[in-house]
This record gives sequence, structure tokens and C-alpha cells, in this order.
Amino acid sequence: MSSSRALELVGDPEIAARIVPLARLTEARGRRSSGLAPLDALLHGGWPRGGLTEVSGRRSSGRTAILRAALGAALGAGEATALVDAGGTLDARALPAGAPLWIRCAPAQALKAADLVIAAGGFGVVAIDLCDTSLRIPDASWMRLRHAARAQGTTVLVAVPHPRLRSFAAAAVELDGAAAFLTDGPPLFCRLDVRADCRRGARDAAGPANDQARSSCVSLAFTCRS
Repeated sequence: MSSSRALELVGDPEIAARIVPLARLTEARGRRSSGLAPLDALLHGGWPRGGLTEVSGRRSSGRTAILRAALGAALGAGEATALVDAGGTLDARALPAGAPLWIRCAPAQALKAADLVIAAGGFGVVAIDLCDTSLRIPDASWMRLRHAARAQGTTVLVAVPHPRLRSFAAAAVELDGAAAFLTDGPPLFCRLDVRADCRRGARDAAGPANDQARSSCVSLAFTCRS
């Protein structure tokens, strides 16, 4: 929010001068690495601390791979992590080394479970995988989760099939991916090519940018060994 806009809304120059934009508060907390260098560059440092980040995309678009990379990066930095798996589809053998807290629950309980974990304190990254659920989540639930993340300085990643957090997200990345298969012999998966489009949360070196007016993207590749 610009100073002129703040003055227009408040009407008092002294109060307007003390208003701090949410973007600046987010930046002041810093960023956590996503574990993927191109994605870190897109987000100018990684996922925002103390806020919600939305990772949206259809099935097989790279959502789970990005959550795994974020958990692995946080574990590598010595932070505690948690994964709330609402679909029960994750293969435990695919989790990063270091044993993150893994919670399997019904979609209707996912945000409550995450809220309890974040409120307990001490977690650097909490990932919520809502899989392909179409469950309606009230705004109050997102607001409560955002408040908990901000209070604890926790990075909360929410993986959903379609964008739904709107202004509750400090950052939002939309994914579009296509799988590639080996053609020599039986069709075997070999690579997932992903396009990550930043819809909210990117900043340039000159300062905060208008998230709605600017869209940035990077290409990512996940192999069967990722």
C-alpha cells in the first residue's frame, strides 16, 4: 500500500505514516529455501516465513514433489517439519531423510491438525497436502491458520488442486506439469516437467511489485530419482 493510499483511507497523516504494508512485514521475517534453486530465485529467497503459501495445480503437476523439496531443505537446515496428508496417498519411503512429523487425516480435519501443530511451536515448515479434495473451507479457518503461522514464524505450505486461499496467502504458485516416459521398452516414468507460475509473493530488487500486474515463471524438472 502506498503512502498516498494509506492517507486516503485513514485521513490522518501521522497514522498513515505508521502503517506498515503486509508485504514489508513478510519480507522482514525473511524467507526459507524451497530446496529448488530456480524456485528460490522466482520467489527472491524462497517461501515467506510466518505466512501461508499456496501451491496449486492439477494432479501430476508437481505439487507433492515441491512439498518434499521444501521439507527436505528445512530438515537439512536443522528445522523441525510436519506434513499433514489429507489424502493418505503419500508413500512414506519418499519422505526426506530426518523423519518429519507425518499426520494422516481426513480432509475435514487437515487445517485443525495443522493449527494444533503450528500452535505447539518449534516447527519451521508445515506442509498441508489437501490432494484433490473439493471440501469447502470457511475463510475463518484460513484466517486462524494465517494468524498461527505469523505468531510462530512458521512457513505453511498448502497444496491444493485449484487456487482458493486468495488474499490469505502471502505467496501463491500455480503449477502445470507433464510427465515424460521412456520409449525404449515398457512405458516407464522418467521425468516430470513443471512450469511454476508465481501469482503472489514475488519481489524484485527495487522493492515490492504489484502481484496482480506482474507474473513470473520458471521451469522445473523432477526425475524418477528426485
